[in-house]
Amino acid sequence: MGIKKILLAVILLSISVISVNAQDGGALQSRTNDNNLRFALPSDIKTKLDNFFNDLVAKKYKKGLEDLLISSPLSKKDEDFANILKELAKSIEYYGDIKGYEIVDFKTAGTSYYKVKMLGLHQKFPTRWEINFYRSPDLGLIVTNIKYDDISNIYID
Repeated sequence: MGIKKILLAVILLSISVISVNAQDGGALQSRTNDNNLRFALPSDIKTKLDNFFNDLVAKKYKKGLEDLLISSPLSKKDEDFANILKELAKSIEYYGDIKGYEIVDFKTAGTSYYKVKMLGLHQKFPTRWEINFYRSPDLGLIVTNIKYDDISNIYID
């Protein structure tokens, strides 16, 4: 009877170790920090975002937005384009220059449509950015929507 108890204990211990290792593997793939998110995003989206925010940091706001919206139907909506630039100027006035960005989360619909949520890192307060990317069969990677405001606390609530 002692051997059965020892054997049972060894089996239970083995199952526990396997469960812990399986949970650790899942945690490594969790999208909870910027490094994991950046690793999981396709490189062409990362490049577009890096170029865009690098232009914002360099105070090349119009160029950054124009480059981000190349081939996008949004580039033809002059009023929307002007509105984004106007809101960006206001946020810089209120919150200071943009110093960088962090990816908060992203979602996909298949392999062609991505919604990326980010924080714009200003001197005094973060801003919320949400940009939708579509991998068009004809146009390549384009932006289909930009949402920008100062309601960044929504990412924590």
